[in-house]
Amino acid sequence: MLTRTGLAITLLLSGISLAQIPSNPRSVATNAASQVNVSVTVRTAQGGPAANARVELRDLSLGVGSYSAYTNNAGVAEIPNVPGGNYDVVATYKLAEVQQRANLSFGDRSIAMTLPAGDNRGADIGSSSSVSVAAYKVPDKARKEYKKAEDALNGKRLDEAFAHLGKALEIYADYPDALTLRGIIRMDKQDKEGALADLDAAIKIDSSCSMAYFAIGAAYNSMERFDDAIRSLNRGLTVDPKSWQGYFELGKALVGKGDYQSSLEQLAKAQSMANVKYPPIHLVKAHAMLATKQYPAAMKELQDFLSEAPNDARSANAKETLDRVSAFVAKDSVAQK
Repeated sequence: MLTRTGLAITLLLSGISLAQIPSNPRSVATNAASQVNVSVTVRTAQGGPAANARVELRDLSLGVGSYSAYTNNAGVAEIPNVPGGNYDVVATYKLAEVQQRANLSFGDRSIAMTLPAGDNRGADIGSSSSVSVAAYKVPDKARKEYKKAEDALNGKRLDEAFAHLGKALEIYADYPDALTLRGIIRMDKQDKEGALADLDAAIKIDSSCSMAYFAIGAAYNSMERFDDAIRSLNRGLTVDPKSWQGYFELGKALVGKGDYQSSLEQLAKAQSMANVKYPPIHLVKAHAMLATKQYPAAMKELQDFLSEAPNDARSANAKETLDRVSAFVAKDSVAQK
């Protein structure tokens, strides 16, 4: 979704959430003991396996989708390392859906689900190459307003884009793409509460709306709520594991948590997947490398940023940092001789 405005959206997100990283990052803590491996078997109303059905676990404490997977040819979806708690388990196959509540505690858990009889024709719902059920319902008039908003955003006319999105949502209030894009623009306007409200609404309408998860992660990054950011970004990457934007935001959140090595791994993924040069990746990598005293590598990242974005508003600060690190490395080299 939002493929034509992907880069413009990423530019909006990074401008908000890149700058604020705490000087004393918190340490990373995990609780593997409370995690559950979940196996869900989905069958059609006729009793056969429902291959390529989308299975989602919705955390009842958060009210949004948390983890998802697709069934194999035997109709089985495996979802590992799920935090213990109460979930709604939702299976979607073509145009049929079944839902049940489950308490997931320690160990492994197997769940069997049978889809209701009904219209199972049409495209598989929930795959990255298909259109969600929510998208089918959007009227053409709303789509046209959304297209105008996309064009305006690509032309950097944010107020115009915001107005067209408002019109689209007046026509059809449950338009997840329009809510997501409006939420992102609200973030740029520093209306974080309004942005989170729009993005949360988009996910409740369409839990496969990966860009909304990424935007929520970016918003939480800007608020230094790094644990919340990581949860949202991981959910988005479960839906869309090929999104370099998601790995970029995740890398920033991990820097905020002080988990620099994991951050560099996620940023490397973002860099390898991006089909365009995206200079801010170099800045976040440099931050993680400086924190772990990888000075020559950090200097290269800062130099790459300055080379790719010489007129960026952050270039002066990057140049100052590079000069300081260079002077320190030179002084240290002399001292060691």
